[in-house]
Amino acid sequence: MLTETDYYAVEYICLHMRKEDREEILGLMPHDSTIQLATEMTHMMRNQGRGRIAWHKGRPAALMAFIELRSGVWEVWMCGTDDFKNVAFDLARWCRKEANDILKHCKGHRLQATSRADYHEAHKLIRALGGIPEGPPLRKFGKGGEDYQVFVWFNGENDAVLRPNYVRGT
Repeated sequence: MLTETDYYAVEYICLHMRKEDREEILGLMPHDSTIQLATEMTHMMRNQGRGRIAWHKGRPAALMAFIELRSGVWEVWMCGTDDFKNVAFDLARWCRKEANDILKHCKGHRLQATSRADYHEAHKLIRALGGIPEGPPLRKFGKGGEDYQVFVWFNGENDAVLRPNYVRGT
């Protein structure tokens, strides 16, 4: 089940986030506070984009969001608890619908996801959704010197997987 953004659900996810998600996200923040992160994420989802909370067995399990950084440029976020795998398909389905809407109706020309270069599990999902790596990893990009990789979708170029009528070739 997916619901609208709710601060307490975001806070729960941030407090119970998978280790890899926590390291990836907080590596890009000027602080290490999951409570502050929950506040910032909720604010940005409500005021600069759109997001959903995925639930599993009555608890928040993951969140996904699209945040408009600049006109037409949207950052894609996804993180979750250990129950993430139980809701990943629901979030991926929502992602396709929303990304298609952003590219088609909101004058979006670029979607991007910034991921730690060594977070291969996240990269599998990003690639499954059609994201392609943009250039080499950003060296020493994280606050602890970690490398990060930017994945992109460009309107009209590599966005076919996001369209509702997409059929994967064999």
